[in-house]
Amino acid sequence: LPDSQEELLFSQNYACEDCGVSMPELEPRMFSFNNPMGACPECSGLGFRLRVDPSLVVPDPELSIYDGAIQSSGWGNVKNDGVSRMYFEALAKKYEFDLRAPFRTLSEEVKDVIFNGTRGEKLKLSFNRGTSYGVLEQPFEGIVNNIERRFHETQSDSVRKELEECMSASPCPCCGGERLSDLVRGVTVGGLSITQFCRLSVAKELE
Repeated sequence: LPDSQEELLFSQNYACEDCGVSMPELEPRMFSFNNPMGACPECSGLGFRLRVDPSLVVPDPELSIYDGAIQSSGWGNVKNDGVSRMYFEALAKKYEFDLRAPFRTLSEEVKDVIFNGTRGEKLKLSFNRGTSYGVLEQPFEGIVNNIERRFHETQSDSVRKELEECMSASPCPCCGGERLSDLVRGVTVGGLSITQFCRLSVAKELE
């Protein structure tokens, strides 16, 4: 080709030779977030995700862990519940903090471990149930991870509703709240994707 001309490559299979991404033939339902073909797979077309909010897990940081600072299903009664007390006593021993101190006074490192877990590092959990006692070694998944895992695993609407009390909505990290899959958002007409076009005024759209 002459230097002044550019070679253009087209694909009959709707595939990109550089990145390997391919897509089916375009049809209207692909551009609807109410259809599985067009909806963002991360948020199912809702545009937001329910995520655990630490400020809802610990609504009153003036309280200590023993006095009920943690207000989430399964962890709200550390003083009297055998399982949660076992975990928190092991955490307090390993990371050297006081379960009777106001939550706000705990270090950021300790708060991070409580919310996000020990990241695979094992705790020594001492248990004593009547004639059964001993020591277990296992990591702590963290309150945030525990709530999110149980939320996705449970088949009970009542349990899901209870766990939702510690969660708040935030824009989907995959689609940024646009509700459509990245494949659909990558389709442009006149340099605009469908979401960019829909943000224009009617006058601009008519132009």
